[in-house]
Formats: sequence, structure tokens, C-alpha cells
Amino acid sequence: MPAPDDFDLGPRTLGTAPSSGSGPPLLPIAIIGALVVAAIVGGGWWLSRKPPQPAPAKVVNATDAPITPPADPSVTMPSLDDMDPFMRKMLGSLSAGPELARWLATESLIRQLAAAIDVASQGKSPAHDFKVVAPTSGFLMSGRGNRRTIDPSGYRRYNGLVTTVTSIDASALARAYRTIQPRLNEAYQKRGHRDGDVDRALNDALRILIATPILRDPTRLVEGVGARWAFADPKIEALAPSQKQLLRMGADNVDKMLVWLRALQSQL
Repeated sequence: MPAPDDFDLGPRTLGTAPSSGSGPPLLPIAIIGALVVAAIVGGGWWLSRKPPQPAPAKVVNATDAPITPPADPSVTMPSLDDMDPFMRKMLGSLSAGPELARWLATESLIRQLAAAIDVASQGKSPAHDFKVVAPTSGFLMSGRGNRRTIDPSGYRRYNGLVTTVTSIDASALARAYRTIQPRLNEAYQKRGHRDGDVDRALNDALRILIATPILRDPTRLVEGVGARWAFADPKIEALAPSQKQLLRMGADNVDKMLVWLRALQSQL
């Protein structure tokens, strides 16, 4: 089988997403929803071509809370098309992590966040659009034949991303979100949601991510369609794509991300 592609979120590998879901790769989600989505999230990128880790999973579900962040009236912001310099200055001070710096060096940041929130609120993952913060090493898998499992040593490649995201102060990120919320809502509505509300979409994205279960090794995999792998546990395979991407980061990283996401959610 070909090596796994973290950003190729094939439908069979990920399963069918629920009507509302969580979101972005971590960075985007965090940044989004944090700001990064998104997670980004993200965020955790899922199995596109074959991952590793065995067996049944134990689940720990989180609660959710509403998001109704008011805009900050004391800040004058540029137009939607001129937001990049403003956002780089504001968000660049939130973390010294290289992942955040790489993302801020790209363009159309406000539109990227709006897109990540939009996708994440539907239970899908925007990881494909955030390759700039993707792990550089490939996904690791153990076992042979029908006894394939996720190799826990592969979780380390997400440590830097998780460290960057969780190093961002949740209250500072919430203030940043409230500041850019008017432009973010404008970008969100331009995506075809004429009367849409980015706050509601963000709430949906965070709610789904926070409801992600925590899996304990080993996590078993089975043959999916084509070159892809799928979770052997049908309950896990049926989760939203964004949740399954998060799970690919390993229990310890997922736990850290869920703690951080709950803190962010409470601040929002």
C-alpha cells in the first residue's frame, strides 16, 4: 500500500460525517476557533492511505457550550481584502511556535479562517487547505495483514503542532476572535451564507471537536477502499472526519487539545 497522505481525506477512510461537526485542523481550529481549523484545528490529520494502531477504543465525551462573542468596538479594522497585515501583527504575538508563523506567512488569512470554520461546522476537515502546517514525516503503522494497528511512535510528529496550539492563551485568542469577528462574519457570509452567523458555525465546529472520544492503544485498522485504511471499530469509523483527524494525533495529544478547546470555548 502507498504511504499515508495526511491531507487526502478519502470518504471511505474517514466515513460519513454527521450533519454538524467539528473542525479545522488544529491550527486553523485553534486559530479559529480559535483562531487555528482547527482546530483546527486541525489539528490532527487523518488516515488517507494506511495508518497504524490496534483495537477497541475507550471513549470520553466532552460537554459543549454556546458561543456568542461580541465584536470589539474599540478597534478599527481594515477592509476584508486588507486584513492580512492586521492579522499577522495581532496573531503573531500569541505564540512563538513555527507552525503559527508559517501559517501567518500565507495570504487571505481571514478567508482561510472563514472557510475552515464553515467546513468544520459541517463535521468535515479543512486540513487539506492547511498543508503549510502539516507534519513532515509520514504516518506509521504496525502489524501485518488484517492485524494492522497505528504505531504510537508516530504520534510524536504532532507534538510540535499541539504545543504551538496549546501555548496560545485561550483568553487572548478569544479577544482576538472578538476583534476580527465582524470581518470574519463578512468572509463567512461571502461563502454563500448570506444570512449566516459565523459565531453559530464556530460553536458547531468546537462542539463537534470537543465531543471527540479519546482512544487508547492499540487501535486496529482494516482495509478501506483503494489504498486507504479505516478504523476497525465501526463506532469510531462513523465519527466526523474532523474528529477522526484529531484522533490520529494519539490519546495524549488529543487530551491536551480537548482541555485547551474547552478553555477556549469557555472564554468565547
